[in-house]
Order: sequence, then C-alpha cells, then structure tokens
Amino acid sequence: MKPGVNSPGNSDNVKPKRSVLFSREPANWETVPADAIRDCIVQISGIGGAVRFGYSRDGGAYSIGVYGLDTQPFTDYLRPGDDVPAYLDSLADSARRSAASTKRQEP
Repeated sequence: MKPGVNSPGNSDNVKPKRSVLFSREPANWETVPADAIRDCIVQISGIGGAVRFGYSRDGGAYSIGVYGLDTQPFTDYLRPGDDVPAYLDSLADSARRSAASTKRQEP
C-alpha cells in the first residue's frame, strides 16, 4: 500500500492480496493454521518483541498488533479473505532478518 493510505495506527506494510474482495464471513482465529501463529510468536518474541491477536470492533477483521519489530508499535487489520498465514509468515521473516542483522552488528 502507498504510505498514508492506511488508517491511523496501521502500518504501511504491503498486505497480501485479498482472495475475496467482500466477504461476509466473520474473522475467526480458529481457521488460521496454528503453525503460522506459533512461528510468528516465536520469532517476534525471540527479538524481544510481542504480538497481539484480536478482532476489529465489529468482529469482521483480524487485528494483529506488533511491538518491538519496527521503531513504532503498529496494528494491522486483515479481512477474512486475506491470506492471514502469509501475513504472519512475513512478520516472522521480518523478525528473523532483524535478529540476523543485530547479530552481525554485535562486536
């Protein structure tokens, strides 16, 4: 997404393409593979960060809050038609890269 397109509080990360533009199904974390959730938690907490999982106020979107990955905490909202596992994998990969670059910089 272009900078400034997201609502205040959302990151400007590029989100996965939606498989369904307008879905009436509610967001449900039970449908997201546990491996993707676990890997995201392990990688982000491994660099001293934290991740928060929830729902939007109306329950129609997944809410993912990330702390300690970038300079500022951020929350992203994904619809049920979005590729949530791919998004979580991208967060885990960002944490891995962050950990690798930190190790290279240490004396």
